Amino acid sequence: MNSSLFLRLTALILCIVLLTGCAGNGGTTPRTDAPAPETPAPTDARPAAEAPFPEAAAPAGAVGVHMTRDDGEGEKVRFEGQDSNGAVVWQRTETTQYRTELTLIEEIGTWEDRYYYTREGNVCCLRLSDGTLLWENGAFGGSSISGLIDPRNGNVYLCGWYGPDFFACDKNGKTLCKYDSAGDFYWPSDMSWRDPDNLVIYWSGGAGLEMALPYYIDLKVFSLSYDHRFQAMDANRQYWANIFISDFIEQFKNNYPTDGGSDYELSRFAQLFCKINKRGALSSDGNYDTFSLDTVNELCMRFFGREIHPVNGVLYENQGGLRWTYEDGKFHFPTGDGEAYNRFAVVNSYLQLEGGDVILGYDVYELNLEEYWKSGMDGALYRMTPAQAQTAEVSGRVTRRGYGYAEATPIEQNGHDGYCLLRMETTMY
Repeated sequence: MNSSLFLRLTALILCIVLLTGCAGNGGTTPRTDAPAPETPAPTDARPAAEAPFPEAAAPAGAVGVHMTRDDGEGEKVRFEGQDSNGAVVWQRTETTQYRTELTLIEEIGTWEDRYYYTREGNVCCLRLSDGTLLWENGAFGGSSISGLIDPRNGNVYLCGWYGPDFFACDKNGKTLCKYDSAGDFYWPSDMSWRDPDNLVIYWSGGAGLEMALPYYIDLKVFSLSYDHRFQAMDANRQYWANIFISDFIEQFKNNYPTDGGSDYELSRFAQLFCKINKRGALSSDGNYDTFSLDTVNELCMRFFGREIHPVNGVLYENQGGLRWTYEDGKFHFPTGDGEAYNRFAVVNSYLQLEGGDVILGYDVYELNLEEYWKSGMDGALYRMTPAQAQTAEVSGRVTRRGYGYAEATPIEQNGHDGYCLLRMETTMY
């Protein structure tokens, strides 16, 4: 494979922004024809993203809430208010008569002397000091939530896996906004702060797309905007986009996080990348590959926007006694020469987001092993368009093995356009 991973951008991608507003209890028309999700709904509460401004400090002597589950045929959740010494000062139990694939009772969080949670579509607020129910809002209607509390005013922002796509209420339980459906997309999740005045929510399906796309909520007016206009790719863009994604697919790791990944995982990525694309960066005695920390960090900065800082010692040891080690600026990893790198990616869609980042949708293919062992990975594979890949699959030359999407920030690399990978999700068959 060509070692360069730089994409030459040749055209400015136009974005379409749909702005709609809502106020009071109103919302858009509820969806009635959303297909059932291909994957189970999330069953555990997802932590709220960190706000882009300091959160208010808890008052001295504030009560904390401990939540425990004892589910049977239905859900049963006990909330305990505990003082700073762990002594229980109040208790409250919530139950449901049945269980579903959705989680019906979930914690939202605390703000000043308020504790928020949901129960079967209702948003509930307790007085933190004594557990008294202050109010209950039944307008939400969602379960398996993703949510945030605005630390400036106590507003609650929520979405539910089956809808609504966005809901907001204030600290006193008054509904501020509700979008039952935000268009052609379903299964909202992963709400986070974009900046102090805007939220971002990812929708996980719809419109024939096998990727999650962001929607934005302007908290000043509770308007919603989104962009799902895709740009056709010319041959040059297709090639470099295919190369960029293929270099990750071939490493046999499906998902690369933005800020996760151990020193071992990222140095292992660098090793495999060099074996395919940059063999001069490796030296080998036939049993172990040796490569430098500088090489690893150059690749980590290019693809992940971060460096690693390992300490001398064993990074990983398998059951067979093989060791992956680091010492004084050098990695010593088993060679693994028996591995076959016959996967490649064909990018089928290119979307430039409002903030400048891009999302690349792609299919994962494997070259027929007989052809691979005969002639290796022909460079023409990386120039395939989606239509050409489908034709090659019909002929038996390649087999589609999965699909996914990657979000990346365009960056300049040595005078050329490249990417810093933000996140990547691949589903393999």
